Amino acid sequence: MEHLVKFERGYDCIRFKCIHGSHRCIPGAGGSHGVHGLNLRFLAKGNAGTVQFLLFTGWLPKFAVDKTFVWGSHEKAWPPFPADLGFHSKTPQYEGHTPSDLECEYCDGQPCYYDGSGLNANLAMYTLVNGGEEALWKFMDEYYLSVFEGGTFPTPVEYSKELR
Repeated sequence: MEHLVKFERGYDCIRFKCIHGSHRCIPGAGGSHGVHGLNLRFLAKGNAGTVQFLLFTGWLPKFAVDKTFVWGSHEKAWPPFPADLGFHSKTPQYEGHTPSDLECEYCDGQPCYYDGSGLNANLAMYTLVNGGEEALWKFMDEYYLSVFEGGTFPTPVEYSKELR
């Protein structure tokens, strides 16, 4: 299993010119991309496809020269948010499963049969926070096996100490 972490930069098309290059992206005009923080995308890739855990950090782009800004102290700062636990499959996983992308980077350029859950992302988040990186990769590998090989859905990692 190949493990990857992608850092997907955020954007602020309200305060800055559109990062996507769109001339229609004008704040207040209905076509703006708005703002979105840096994403962390954890990927476990195998022969059948890729599973992902997507974490929205809430960290918005800033000018580096603004020496007064402290990360997490701004009124527009959001806490990290577990956004998605899902899979990119090279083949349909259920009846009626149609491809969402014809050239998916997570399916080696093949059509992608995607599905995911925002609620299940909480389980990956518990695992990451309670058990760290090693626990998250174990969770992701078990999730891969549950999706592609009929394995058991992974159990989130509990904190290693009991309550006081």
